[in-house]
Amino acid sequence: MLQLLDIEAATIDTYLALANLFRRRGDWDKAIRIHEKLHQLKLPKLQAQQIQLELANDYYSAGLYDRAEILLTALVGTDAFREKALKQLFSLFIATHDWHKAAIFGPEVDKTDSKSLRIAISNMRCQDEKRPLDAFSLRLLTQQYPQSIRPKMQLAQLLLQQQQLDDAAVAFKAVLAQKPQWSAEVLPGLIQCQLPAQEWYQLLSQLAHKQKNVTATMYLADWLVQTGSPAAGEQLLLEKLQQQPNIRLFQRVLQLRQITEPEHRAALHSVEQLVNAYLETKILFSCRNCGFKTRQTYWLCPSCQQWETVEPLSGIDGR
Repeated sequence: MLQLLDIEAATIDTYLALANLFRRRGDWDKAIRIHEKLHQLKLPKLQAQQIQLELANDYYSAGLYDRAEILLTALVGTDAFREKALKQLFSLFIATHDWHKAAIFGPEVDKTDSKSLRIAISNMRCQDEKRPLDAFSLRLLTQQYPQSIRPKMQLAQLLLQQQQLDDAAVAFKAVLAQKPQWSAEVLPGLIQCQLPAQEWYQLLSQLAHKQKNVTATMYLADWLVQTGSPAAGEQLLLEKLQQQPNIRLFQRVLQLRQITEPEHRAALHSVEQLVNAYLETKILFSCRNCGFKTRQTYWLCPSCQQWETVEPLSGIDGR
């Protein structure tokens, strides 16, 4: 049938609609042939660029990544299709694991207003294990793309490994200031930075009371116990349980009671085992973009392929 089509004798929109229909059905060869014929016509600039984008999408869907990359790279230089072309290019780099190629398009990303593109390019820079970033490069990345938390987290972990505790603490606190719901991942590293006792207490208090953060509440209760106030630690947990019932807070109460009430330890331990079994099945993270749920962290959502959208489930770390 396609051999009989007279592209020039019909409206362009009709054939665009037909080609898109073929692509949605998975008939990429037919979609490519239509778009290639349209691409050969002398058309107004915007219409020709739209067809070029559609043809690139055909090539991408068919796995012809080299052809798609050539067309998309040309479109990145256009005002009308820069953002769409960049997003499709970055999807292509994800599919091919060519993480290093994203950095080439930094200046073009800066010409857009897209937050998701900025987060994507920073994550792909971090993802490239063949070209690991040093502390200096990570600092530059955090300054260039402050919307992204991954460079801050990676910088903090690297500085902690290098025993640069003060600088690591600054980086960890920057993550908390931007995304307090990530406390469960940040606080274990931050405690290794050996903050002064008063600063640690104030940080935990702010997260626990103002942000209603469950992990911070547990750390704060532990701090009270360790500083000689087990009753105050237990009282804090009980008050928070009344305000925001949470299975992890209940677990910590059980653990504390086993210390303060040794005569009931066996019974309390049995209940704790049941709680632990439940927690082993509990979903911890969810993608705010597509709703994908998981028990582990992903910088790139396996479902919708968006960066940094998989977050602690409740938004206040109420796991």
